[in-house]
Amino acid sequence: MAVGILPVQSDPTLLADIRRYGKFDPTGCYQCGSCTISCDLVEGSVSFPRKSIRYALLGLRAPLLGDLEPWICHDCGDCSIVCPRQAEPRISMATLRRFLSGQYERTGMASKLLTSRAWYFGSLAFAAVLVVLLILCYHLWYVGLPFSGLATPLGMEHMFPTMTYFTLTVMLFPVLLLLSRVHRVWLLTMGGEPRPSIPFSVYVIEAWTYVYQSVTHSLMRKCPERGRWLGHWILALGTVMMLTIKVFALRWFQTDNIYPVYNPQRWLGYLAAAFIFYGIGDILIGRVRAKKEIYKETRLEDMVFPILLLLTAFSGLAAHIFRYTGLAFAAHCTYALHVIVATPMLVVEMPFGKAAHMMYRPLALYFQAVKERAAQLAPAGEVIGHVV
Repeated sequence: MAVGILPVQSDPTLLADIRRYGKFDPTGCYQCGSCTISCDLVEGSVSFPRKSIRYALLGLRAPLLGDLEPWICHDCGDCSIVCPRQAEPRISMATLRRFLSGQYERTGMASKLLTSRAWYFGSLAFAAVLVVLLILCYHLWYVGLPFSGLATPLGMEHMFPTMTYFTLTVMLFPVLLLLSRVHRVWLLTMGGEPRPSIPFSVYVIEAWTYVYQSVTHSLMRKCPERGRWLGHWILALGTVMMLTIKVFALRWFQTDNIYPVYNPQRWLGYLAAAFIFYGIGDILIGRVRAKKEIYKETRLEDMVFPILLLLTAFSGLAAHIFRYTGLAFAAHCTYALHVIVATPMLVVEMPFGKAAHMMYRPLALYFQAVKERAAQLAPAGEVIGHVV
């Protein structure tokens, strides 16, 4: 069954809307194809960055919102290196990803945070201040300490199990927020007209793609900077390990007297911290040196996640060491700092900032695999995907 071609209306405001999210220069591109030819990730029906940039230039909002290719791009930078017009397609694709992130979130909060530094840094500061107030209220009213007694070297045991519930809340909050957007992403990229319905079995068959890409980041290995894949993979592994420990094994931290420092269970946490330090160090050194194409233009917002994650890991490890060495007050204060730093990272940066690509990229690769398999199974003349 053939699918009718529906008219697509050009939106003259699209280009200005995209530029609110960062630098974007499609007018410098004259479609020579050098960027597409140079990219090792281009294969089959995927032809970025040309198609995505063309959608933006022509004002084709609906096709652009349904475009998965900005996420399939892994920010290698080859396209910008070979561009004869210095149009910086890598930066344009990064801006498109921020633009799409803003459209996936229904409340408009992501759009505000991604287009306004005042909103972004203000939200981080607000979350941190709120945690400080919660800590004060907990000690003054729940524990019953006088204000002058806040300097009392209490042990950390008085915070459990309250801290357990708080930790689970701030850990699961970004996960639930991101999961709530999956339907929105599916609706824009896979559902609706003029696309025919894709059998549910195809989604099931290709489900392994999401898991595989989430675990391996295999496409990044095609990028010329081989070390970048290793650093990124180790950082992701360390972050997932630490999140898993916090969600499912927080009691390990709460029962230091039961589990000695040499216990294998403890070393999972130490190993996760080491992975995070290695991955973050690789990123920060690269951005400071700014020698590679992928680090030549660093936005202030790009530094927030690695810095917050580094401070979170360092403060958590420091609180652990202070507690083992019997420095109760130092452990108490350091753990409070750990919570103050980690909470904004989890409730603001993870669901609304650049870190959200950890869900969007494998999801896009999964949907792309579904489209390609559905196209192979479709009868002749039936079109899967946008028709422009």
